[in-house]
Amino acid sequence: MADGKEESINIVQFLKTNSGKKGEGMPVVRNPQFYFREGFCWNNVLTTYMKCKKKEKTVQSTESMSFFSCVNQVPEFYLISLMNSRFAAIYVDNFINSTSHCTTGDAKLIPVLIPDNEILKSCNRLFTSAFELKKSVAKGITTDISIQSELEIIEEENDNLIACLYSI
Repeated sequence: MADGKEESINIVQFLKTNSGKKGEGMPVVRNPQFYFREGFCWNNVLTTYMKCKKKEKTVQSTESMSFFSCVNQVPEFYLISLMNSRFAAIYVDNFINSTSHCTTGDAKLIPVLIPDNEILKSCNRLFTSAFELKKSVAKGITTDISIQSELEIIEEENDNLIACLYSI
């Protein structure tokens, strides 16, 4: 018996292969390029600060706000770093949408500067550090409480990096 992930992949492959074929019950698949693609997401209802996270390969849900990078110059770890910054939170709250909801339409209005390689390396280092800490919690190696101070240091460093990039 196939595991759930393999079964899901097989079902999606069937849907893609048979999409638009004539016959009763035949599927119509919209935007197949986004199936089983990594990206990042955040919850629509939030406090001032967005908390984006890496999204593993999965079928996308309408319940989660999801984005994908389309260009190599702006990788997803950089976009996650930007969206998780104090700059993005304040920008969205003051100029885009001051409610507790941040939709994909709102997030598309955040100005994204193309970073140089030095900024990308710094963002990648910070992102990887935070991601590894959160993975250790997910694996039961540690707890959210025990990594809190390390994460706060990473978040502050990220805020400073993004503020410097945007000259604020």
